[in-house]
Amino acid sequence: MKKIIVLLLAIFGFNLTVSAQIIDETIGHVVSFDGEVLHITGEAITPTGKTDVLISIQSAPIYDLLTGFEIAPHNISENTSIRAAYVQGGQPKDAIALWVNWDYDNSAVFSVVVSENIQYGRDYAVFLSHDGKYRITVTSETEIECPYFGKITPADILPEQEYFIWVDMITASSPALVYPERIVMLP
Repeated sequence: MKKIIVLLLAIFGFNLTVSAQIIDETIGHVVSFDGEVLHITGEAITPTGKTDVLISIQSAPIYDLLTGFEIAPHNISENTSIRAAYVQGGQPKDAIALWVNWDYDNSAVFSVVVSENIQYGRDYAVFLSHDGKYRITVTSETEIECPYFGKITPADILPEQEYFIWVDMITASSPALVYPERIVMLP
């Protein structure tokens, strides 16, 4: 549960304290990678984030936003677009989570946690995000994947699961209406 909370907060750029450690974020591109330490240059997302940072990846999860699945460190290369959440202090910084293939001009990929409020129909599911910002409609035409089971159906969506969501358009209503093309359950 702690991993999911850190991941969700890191995606939305919040400054978070975990066990007296402040989590910062940077978004940019990989300058170099020696298998253990990433050199990232880009833009600070949190107020105390860095524009040029060395990050030790250790056992931090690395998610590919093109697929939504976790990847191995050897899949990272120079010039890869990346968003990194890391602990303040020390050099290199300790990574909390990394997202590669991050196109920061593309706001159509984001993460949600499913609330308890789910409505199921014959070929669809409609649910609110845990934070109440999004009302998401998933149909039999939506590509829904789970890293454990492959393709799943709208009926397989359960409360408290977290998903990466890909969309072309989000309405300006409150909550925003979302009709995703694809969703991938996070492990």
